Amino acid sequence: MASGGHAPHPVVPPDRPQSWAQVASSNPHSSDTSPLQNPLLLAKLKSSTSQFVRIDGDALARAHLKFQNSLFGKFFGKPPPFDQVKAFLSAKWSQFGEVLISDLPNGFLLLRCDSHDTLKHLLCDGPWSINGIILQLSPWEPFFEPAFAKLSTAAVWVQLHNLPVEFWDGNSLEMVTAHLGNLLKIDELTASLSRSKFARVCLEIDLAKPLNRGFWIGDESHRVFVVVLYERLPTFCYSCGVIGHGSKNCSHSTTTGDLWCPSTPSFRRGS
Repeated sequence: MASGGHAPHPVVPPDRPQSWAQVASSNPHSSDTSPLQNPLLLAKLKSSTSQFVRIDGDALARAHLKFQNSLFGKFFGKPPPFDQVKAFLSAKWSQFGEVLISDLPNGFLLLRCDSHDTLKHLLCDGPWSINGIILQLSPWEPFFEPAFAKLSTAAVWVQLHNLPVEFWDGNSLEMVTAHLGNLLKIDELTASLSRSKFARVCLEIDLAKPLNRGFWIGDESHRVFVVVLYERLPTFCYSCGVIGHGSKNCSHSTTTGDLWCPSTPSFRRGS
């Protein structure tokens, strides 16, 4: 120490960027949450860099080859825990071949089939469900972001009450339900007329459109009203008929006193 002076202040080295190991070790809960679930943090991260990694054609070709027999799936509603889902579906699909099931963010599943025939069985022999909750399937596509993807369509079982039995054949049902959605499957009891209280069909519906409460069918001399009931819908708005929000949160609500009558998926990227 200099005579008559003060002890010199220690020199503080400038901050250096922390390594990934340092950041991870200083944040024991870093694996519990993801920036993808925090829109504000994610926006900051995106704006902080312009670094871009271009994927070449060879890498894309390898990805297509590896996942050409793969599907994405998501349940139209809240499913059981993943371990139960995996065990149930693996047992159900074992008759077709081997299907490896992995969980992805946002409730999505990755289904890797051992052959194209197995993939076709999964797509064509469904829809598949657990406890009545239907699994929506979509072919694998590159650059799919499950954290931001949303269901845009869904396969739903629909009951058609008061539809005359002479229109329960496949061609007639496809024509009658065309305005409701794409006909995917006809209940075996409906096709065979074994039980004829109502016709039951599986339709692919557009989740952005209001559900249909009923419709008229007939010719120049006859008019019959058919009541439409949707089975096991998740959150559903009784005001506008759209799936995904309740009546209290509806921005298109027009209270008329009318009641909807539910008895109870391709994917799009989120905004």
